Amino acid sequence: MARRLQRELRGTLRVAAPMTFGMLHLAPAVVDFLVAHPQLEIDLDLNDRRVDLVNEGHDLAIRIGKLADSSLIARRLAPCRHVVCASSAYLRTRGEPRSPEELEDGRHDCLAYSNRTVSGEWRFRIGGEWRSLRVRPTRLGVNNGDVLRDAAIAGIGLVVLPTFIVSEALRRGDLKAVLRDFELDDPAIHAVWPPNRELSAKVRAFVDFLSERFGGTPYWDAALPETNRALID
Repeated sequence: MARRLQRELRGTLRVAAPMTFGMLHLAPAVVDFLVAHPQLEIDLDLNDRRVDLVNEGHDLAIRIGKLADSSLIARRLAPCRHVVCASSAYLRTRGEPRSPEELEDGRHDCLAYSNRTVSGEWRFRIGGEWRSLRVRPTRLGVNNGDVLRDAAIAGIGLVVLPTFIVSEALRRGDLKAVLRDFELDDPAIHAVWPPNRELSAKVRAFVDFLSERFGGTPYWDAALPETNRALID
């Protein structure tokens, strides 16, 4: 019994994560982790701003995209595939784009994620080369993927979003993926922590748990309809 108690995770684990991924996927994982470790507490900070792990006292963060701060130790948890999609109503009215260049000529309205460095640029691999295309933003720009997804479902415009946000909408038919033959710049989902902080048992266990839960083909990609399988091949 004493040996088992020594192995139990105790104390508080402070975790920062982006809002949408945190609500849709990380929060259920945190609940399951807490059930498995009843002596542990987790302080979960959901915020789309990039927190300063060292100065703000977080044990680790979940980050999506290119890791600008190379001083952090990172472990890749899952791919973060992106897709261009729109509602069937929008596509009936405006037509379905057949090439990314069609997004530059003003024929389509594109919903802008304002947290991007340049919110009006979408990056595709075209003819073997990566190109950043200037798209025409709609009258809605927002820093939250849930709002962009819902606006696209309402027919306001085309949107580029991670599959972890739109997988269910694609499965239900609320959104349709377009330009599936053109690769998008897909970042990854990482757990990161400061190098000068000892990797505690609770941090290691939590990162291992997330890696197992989200690794390989993430469940949100596995749930995509067969017509969208090319997105994850």
